[in-house]
Amino acid sequence: MQTEVNKRRAQRQKKARRRRLKTAFIFFLIIALLTLAIMCFTVFFPIKRINVSGSEIYSKSEIIKASKLSTDDNLLVVSEDEIENNIRKSLPYVDSVKLKRVLPDAVILTVTDAKEYAYYQSGDSYFILSDSGYILKQQQQTPENVFQIVTSGIEGEVAQKAVYKNNTEEQLVNTLIAALNQREINIDKIDISNILQITLEVEGRFTVVLGTTDYTQEKIAHLAGMIESITDRRGKINLSMWTPTNSQGSFVEEDS
Repeated sequence: MQTEVNKRRAQRQKKARRRRLKTAFIFFLIIALLTLAIMCFTVFFPIKRINVSGSEIYSKSEIIKASKLSTDDNLLVVSEDEIENNIRKSLPYVDSVKLKRVLPDAVILTVTDAKEYAYYQSGDSYFILSDSGYILKQQQQTPENVFQIVTSGIEGEVAQKAVYKNNTEEQLVNTLIAALNQREINIDKIDISNILQITLEVEGRFTVVLGTTDYTQEKIAHLAGMIESITDRRGKINLSMWTPTNSQGSFVEEDS
């Protein structure tokens, strides 16, 4: 009987030792993994090579300097968003930056240049925008080869995103641009400073009165048809009274 008791006690002690060994192994494994992780983010994978491609405006050295990347940085820690923000602050004609890590020590930056797309006027200055809505440049001369946006107000500084004083106006501008581009209508000017009397200038020869925001998409579709039918003439197109039940637009030719 005593032998059986001793045998069971020995088995329990053996199981307890196994549990302690297993616990100790798991503990030291976690410590080892944490140590390895810390070293990966501090000691291992230092950046030694930075390659840049894509930009036709800025040089490789300008982009690397603006990125603030250095050989002191860790390959696994660098942030794509932070690098893009750093570059755009110094080099506003950068539209986007894609970062690729190449183990063990290289970073590849693929840059997309921003293109001048539109402009707005504030005081005596003109601010040129990219199609992403960032302010590329401030100048005193009227910009060329880009269309004008007129609203109740837009604010911002170079290298920052333009901020509309009225969010509804920003949405409306984007809606109009998308609709006109879809119909392949060349834009010269979008004026929504009077939300009840929205006007456009398009194709270098038409002033278009859309009126209110009602049926915007349908009015643009109708406008595309009118432009196609009006050949070699300039003038004013009025779609302010357009509705699904009154789908008419008027054209008054400009005096030569």
